[in-house]
Amino acid sequence: MTDPKLLQLTDEDKAHYNKLIENIDLKRKNEILRIIGPKIMSMMNEGSLNAVEVNLLNEISDLVGIIELYPDLQPQSIKRILFAISYFCDEDDEIPDLIPDYGYLDDAAVVHWVIDRIKGELPRITRA
Repeated sequence: MTDPKLLQLTDEDKAHYNKLIENIDLKRKNEILRIIGPKIMSMMNEGSLNAVEVNLLNEISDLVGIIELYPDLQPQSIKRILFAISYFCDEDDEIPDLIPDYGYLDDAAVVHWVIDRIKGELPRITRA
């Protein structure tokens, strides 16, 4: 059970998540970012990670890097990133995280969807 494509978000899911994204309070940015470390430590302490979980942690790391490297991101992009991080840290989301091999499939789908949405919104980096 390591194929990240096993769970696809429906248009209904995306519409629901977009409403939740609109409700993200940008003033809670630091608070949301502080909960990532304990969540990652919890995952690491559970034992070996499958491919979906490893990829999920890499994508969460990418999102944290984006939010730190680009402080002038559009507010909507920041909200999307904060939503993805909040969703990842919520153990009782659509599929509870404690379900072995399946618990992080929804998290992976949501985080990947957010990354796809913000790719075009990131400033272009010029090469030296």
